[in-house]
Amino acid sequence: MAKSREAPADLRRFRNRALYRSVARMLRAYNRRLTDALHARGFTDFTPAFPQIMSNLDTEGSRIGAIALRAGITRQAAGQLVAEIERCGYVERRPEPSDARATLVVFTPRGRKMLANVFEILSVLDAEFAEHLGARAYDKLRDDLYAVAERFDPGGAL
Repeated sequence: MAKSREAPADLRRFRNRALYRSVARMLRAYNRRLTDALHARGFTDFTPAFPQIMSNLDTEGSRIGAIALRAGITRQAAGQLVAEIERCGYVERRPEPSDARATLVVFTPRGRKMLANVFEILSVLDAEFAEHLGARAYDKLRDDLYAVAERFDPGGAL
């Protein structure tokens, strides 16, 4: 581990090579490229903050509390982002059929159209990453990261 007396350049190298930092950088780059591609396809109101909520929203809908837990943010922050996404017309809130006290966030038809575009864009991004690393290395990286995620967060329960 890095010690406080190490040179700033050594600390920077250590930080930049840490898995957390690399994963966070890739997520930012991934989201930026996804957002840019969605803008090019006409979804100009989609912001880089939306994937934090939308990637944690089940295709059949989710409660705000579940979305917040998965995204690692407070219910209040999730509610604010959901309200912003709702104003753009990608999601709507509905009463939970099994619990009248709860609210379900679901994709609207516009949101489902955007989601279909996201899947297409992600395929293109995956192909670009595979081209850069080589298909076998990319598949291994993806599978290894999935295995680690499953070990510490089985099924994406968090």
